[in-house]
Amino acid sequence: MSAQPLVELDHVAKTFYTRHFLHLDEETRRRRLYARRTVHAARDISFTIQPGEVFGLLGPNGAGKTTAVKMISGLVRPDGGAVYVDGLDVERRRRQVLRQIGVVLEGTRTSIWPLTPLENLAYYGNLKDVRGAELKDRSHRLLDFIGLRDKKNVQVRRLSRGEKQKLAICIALIADPRIILLDEPTTGLDVQSSRAIKDRILEMTRELGKCVLVTTHDMAVAQELCDRIGIINKGELVTCRPTAELLDLFSEQIFAFKLDRAPAAAEFQDMPGVIAVEAENGEEGPALALTVVREAAGRSEALYEVIARLRRGGYQLRSINQRQQTLENVFLQLTTDLRESPAPSGRETK
Repeated sequence: MSAQPLVELDHVAKTFYTRHFLHLDEETRRRRLYARRTVHAARDISFTIQPGEVFGLLGPNGAGKTTAVKMISGLVRPDGGAVYVDGLDVERRRRQVLRQIGVVLEGTRTSIWPLTPLENLAYYGNLKDVRGAELKDRSHRLLDFIGLRDKKNVQVRRLSRGEKQKLAICIALIADPRIILLDEPTTGLDVQSSRAIKDRILEMTRELGKCVLVTTHDMAVAQELCDRIGIINKGELVTCRPTAELLDLFSEQIFAFKLDRAPAAAEFQDMPGVIAVEAENGEEGPALALTVVREAAGRSEALYEVIARLRRGGYQLRSINQRQQTLENVFLQLTTDLRESPAPSGRETK
């Protein structure tokens, strides 16, 4: 990967304030403040996205994900810190930055509803200096790819929610940007379209060297696509790690040995490196489940000893599987109890 990231958030902070007033008092002609709320959408957040990388930003509703996307795209100004796109300060070089970014915000109001998909792409393409035959060719190719071939000349107001979402993605890609920001990109899409979008994201990053930031509530999509995951909660970056490392960090070292007959758990409890033993008899047949130490050498010795004892006991070993953690479970653990977070708040862990 390049030494210079395409996107960098450097100790970014953002706070929103809301005020609510009572109805106008007819006698005094004044309104009385009855509620004031402070929302910290970003608290000292730092992370980077490299060329060729898909970065997932996950968090509960109201955690600050969309605010982070808007700060990168220049729609929201941070109160503190700085945001850089390809080395350019977003605040100082906003016009240059916008030409390198394609954004799909959650919802379907990116497009202009009285226009057709082709007219929308012509409008947004011209805004980003894509014109003539190149614009026409790219517009048709994008609409064909996304599955809007038959809707090119239909007013957007007549499209379904999923079709509007597809068009929003085309608009984000019309200028062939180096950085793509996708806020809930698969919302409202059917299975085929969702698969096509995910394949396109991987193609853009792996083959073309673009970087993609994805926010989503679909943990399966994040686990499948993202090279690294940042989890944000109440404006704080709880952790930022490679996806495989994050899953491994929370995975218990449990190995299931599928056998031809039920084992006696007591035969395996006195082994060094074995924390717990359980004999199981599920739908797939009998199994021996062992929880072993995380330390590599101790884990290796324990597994070798288990296999040796199974051989001496005359068991037929049918398979060995390590029980894997899911991103959904990791997400719930981190956002439910911040005290157990594996990484310091607001800092990137590489």
